[in-house]
Amino acid sequence: MFDTSLLPSYNAVTMKKQDIEELDIEIDADTGDDIVAEESELSVASLKAKLKQLRTELTKAKEERNENLTGWQRAKADLVNFRRNVEEDRFRDSARQKGKIIQSILPTLDSFESATADKSWQDVDPHWREGVERIRNQLTSSLEKDGLTTFGAIGEPFDPSMHECMSVTATDDEAQDNIIVQVLQKGYRIGNEVIRPAKVIVYQQV
Repeated sequence: MFDTSLLPSYNAVTMKKQDIEELDIEIDADTGDDIVAEESELSVASLKAKLKQLRTELTKAKEERNENLTGWQRAKADLVNFRRNVEEDRFRDSARQKGKIIQSILPTLDSFESATADKSWQDVDPHWREGVERIRNQLTSSLEKDGLTTFGAIGEPFDPSMHECMSVTATDDEAQDNIIVQVLQKGYRIGNEVIRPAKVIVYQQV
């Protein structure tokens, strides 16, 4: 008969089986922790890399924004300067056109000035004289509305950009040197644009 005592007991087999299962659970648990740790490390590294990429893109975006802002500001300044230059050119062209028209009228004004400045003017019939003076005043008033002004007066310093010296008068007074002593013909301008320089006689110290 077969000796059953040589066989391992059921409990022993069961215990070994339990030990094996527990060992498998421990191995699985250890392996699982390692996997989670590895996944966590990969996740952090991925986030760091993504953050670095985002920072790089943000820096680049800021640089592009600054470049675009600088370009826009430069373009805006150029546009403002262009408009100002156009306006200045338009004003100068308008003044030149007015100047050409007024230059053709100046001889008439000179004739009025010469006639009314003559001593014999007071001997003219008062009604006729008043009528002529009224016409002159209407003409000068209309031209003044277009910006026409006169210049050139006795006692003013001589300015070659505005005055034309026709002759000089000697003086030993230093204070009178280069001072206008007589105006032969008035000067006219529109704004800062000289239409005609004033013809003058100037003191010159000797």
